[in-house]
Amino acid sequence: MESGLLSLKWENHRVTFSEVLSTIRKKRQYCDATIACEGRFYKVHKMVMSACSDYLEHMFEETNLNNSVATHPVIVLQDIRCKHLEALLDYMYVGEVNVVQADLPSLIKAADCLRIKGLAVPDDRTVEKNDHYKNKNNYYDQNIKEENYDDNHS
Repeated sequence: MESGLLSLKWENHRVTFSEVLSTIRKKRQYCDATIACEGRFYKVHKMVMSACSDYLEHMFEETNLNNSVATHPVIVLQDIRCKHLEALLDYMYVGEVNVVQADLPSLIKAADCLRIKGLAVPDDRTVEKNDHYKNKNNYYDQNIKEENYDDNHS
């Protein structure tokens, strides 16, 4: 029997992974963070948010540095409208989103604020140097009542 290296490939891994990610988002399973915007609360997954947003990754790293125990951070966004956040969440979880052309400039501005990969305008700024957004948005570690969560986009 040969002891060569074998390659096992899951042909539809990306499709399956994307479908599972969409399902756990809809069911709010395994959510470990919340994003608050205009009085609405969106349960999210830190792994997904961190993979898609340099800004949110930095915020979650800050919560880990400031707390020695596992937490459920709440990130409060003050410069982003809910409709733009909802579109960006769809983009991050699904990989695409349909927007009205008139909303595109505001959506791109929100994507730039959150440093969303694939949408933000690239430049030499780092999250740490982006003091305007760092100071205006906040994060908290607290429990939020379940009835305050947005039922359509969590």
